[in-house]
Amino acid sequence: MSIWRRHGKLTGFVAFMLVGIVGVWCGSVEENILALVPQSIKQSVSLFEHSPLSQKLIVITQAPSQEQAQEIAESVREELSQAGFIKFPAQPTDNLVLNVLSALPGLFSPQIQQETEEKISLPVITRQIANYYEELFSFQSIFTVQKMAQDPFNLTEIVLNKWREIGQGVQSLNYTNGFLSNEHGNEVAALYDAATAVSDIKAAQKLQQFFTQRQATLPPGARTFFVGGMRYTLENVSLIKRDLFVVSVTGIICLLFIFICFFRTKRALLVYLLPLLVLPPAAWMTQLIFGHISGITLGFGSVVVGLSVDYAIYIYFALQQTKIEAKSAVSKISKHLWCNFLTSGMCFIALLFSSIEVFRQIAVFALIALSLAFFISVRVLPGYFRISAFSGMKTRQPEINSLPFRWAVWVSILLLAFGIWGITHLSVSADLNDLNSTSPAFVKDKQIAERLFPSNRGALLFALGKTPEEALVNNELVSLKVPHGLPLATLFVSAKTREGNWNRWKKFWDSSRQNAVQLSLQTAAQQKGFNTQAFAPFWTWLQNVSEISSFDFSAWYNPLVKISNTLYGVVNIVPNEVTYAQLADGKQTVFISGSALQTNLVRSVKKEAITVVCLALLLNLIAVWLLFRNVKETLLCFIPVLLGGSFLFGFLALCKIQLNLFGLIFLPLLIGLGLDYAIFQLIKYRSRQEEFMRLYPARALLAAGLSTLAGFGVLVCAKHAVLFMMGICALVGIGGTVLVSLFILPSLWKHGV
Repeated sequence: MSIWRRHGKLTGFVAFMLVGIVGVWCGSVEENILALVPQSIKQSVSLFEHSPLSQKLIVITQAPSQEQAQEIAESVREELSQAGFIKFPAQPTDNLVLNVLSALPGLFSPQIQQETEEKISLPVITRQIANYYEELFSFQSIFTVQKMAQDPFNLTEIVLNKWREIGQGVQSLNYTNGFLSNEHGNEVAALYDAATAVSDIKAAQKLQQFFTQRQATLPPGARTFFVGGMRYTLENVSLIKRDLFVVSVTGIICLLFIFICFFRTKRALLVYLLPLLVLPPAAWMTQLIFGHISGITLGFGSVVVGLSVDYAIYIYFALQQTKIEAKSAVSKISKHLWCNFLTSGMCFIALLFSSIEVFRQIAVFALIALSLAFFISVRVLPGYFRISAFSGMKTRQPEINSLPFRWAVWVSILLLAFGIWGITHLSVSADLNDLNSTSPAFVKDKQIAERLFPSNRGALLFALGKTPEEALVNNELVSLKVPHGLPLATLFVSAKTREGNWNRWKKFWDSSRQNAVQLSLQTAAQQKGFNTQAFAPFWTWLQNVSEISSFDFSAWYNPLVKISNTLYGVVNIVPNEVTYAQLADGKQTVFISGSALQTNLVRSVKKEAITVVCLALLLNLIAVWLLFRNVKETLLCFIPVLLGGSFLFGFLALCKIQLNLFGLIFLPLLIGLGLDYAIFQLIKYRSRQEEFMRLYPARALLAAGLSTLAGFGVLVCAKHAVLFMMGICALVGIGGTVLVSLFILPSLWKHGV
């Protein structure tokens, strides 16, 4: 029974840890770019992700010559189809002309009616028959016979001209033999519909394996690869898995080094086993709250490792350095531990007010983990850190001396000047690519794709609706506001418009018009010696065409996308011009361009960063004031934060490191962590009792700071831009606050600053 009482709490937390591990293993780990953007631009990014091009598989082939590039691209296309990786659009058939013609009645707007009237006038018919006659004696005669019989008036040209207008004014591409190519023809690209969802990681891995094996068979100087949504999925998941492994291993090695330097006892192992007890349950509970958990949030677990051990470290050294009974010693430093918990917690509470989902996930994850760590450190571990455990270790360790007052003042002034210079020279990256975790190889491949698909002049205009029909109707309304209309509004019409077009078509092709046009066609055909029965397929089609047989252009290209169960959109590719941007109302019509999206992203994140930092400052100011009830001591606590932040900004500017927008998450954490170390020092030096001061050895602060760096700073090893930025900021920022707390703050305190 005594053993259960002694180890019951710890056993319970071990069981809770095992439940957390199973929960995370069975749960959903997702990496979605929408979780990294503010709420104000989430709809725009979501719509951008649902554009037709983002759902495509783009296959690019490079070779020394045009002939090799074409040959390799064709063979790769065939192999991708046979392996089931791609879906081909509707292929040309013997009835292609009639299929396109069958779409015409449903698209028979007043404008197309006018164009049709011109096509069936006698002078135009005469010229068209003459053109057919000339083509019969050329190499394309095999195609002319079919088209002439099925479409003697060349009415299909009316529809195909609308297709040519799609994307007009956005980009000029060289389309040869079914592929887009550069001016030399040695770089070709093909767009395919992927047979699986772009987020299917297993399919992406199989596709990558296919291209790796295919690359091994290519001649020297040739290369083939793919880009698009599936490549982004593969890159993100692969690099985040790599980051989690590297960061975890590096963190463990660093913590082991700290253990050897500062602890070296079996009992002290419990200090660094503490994160194992709190991280799995915290991750599992976060997963339950949000329905999934981000890889970035899991990567942030290394940070929580460093934060969660601080409480246990302070208690360990307090018990090591004093003869006071364990319970009494813990009670005496509980004020500091509570404030330590509050200052860190307030920073994460401030993150809860962010509209960025990953920030909220990190906040919930950290708050749960720190709460568990605090409880275990205060209520469970002291029973294992009894005085007897430290027999033979009661020799007081030497203190770390602070700088002389004059040196402390000069160093503080220099750090402030360095920080001011850094802020004025700091570069902030506004690139949306920083939201994705990609390898250098992918960046190069993407640049090649950009050469073949230049997108800087293009933009997307979304017509939205709660149903597909409503989206089509709204697209038609938007088209009326454009001087020449939107091509897609002509080719993809609503049910009501289609019905009106059909009625117009039936009224147009009444018996008298049919007889008159047939007579004109016979007259023109006889002049060139054609048999009038050669055009029988067209007249047969005209008599039998119905709404049921109307050709569906979505088999070629489908601009209608499902964004959610209650939101659909028609995606128009338009020039990035003010004319189209002014059409957007933000509700039924949304205009998205890469440049505007980046501008809005910068504005939104900066606004969120200011809000979160100000809120973190306010909450921590209240917490520190409640602890000291003294203005001077409260302000002194913020000196490590100020000087550590100055050192950070100066370092980033000096090393020309661009501050990632989402590295701004570190700023409120720097406030909380810097305050922790300052509070530790001030509580120690404001006490006049020797035995009480011994509860706060400088080695404890140094060990806690290094442990936090071991957890936080190791993120600098990550490839993910967000994690790396937090890592470099932690390594420099927290390192600066620790040094200021150890060597500058005590000197300023002693001289009454």
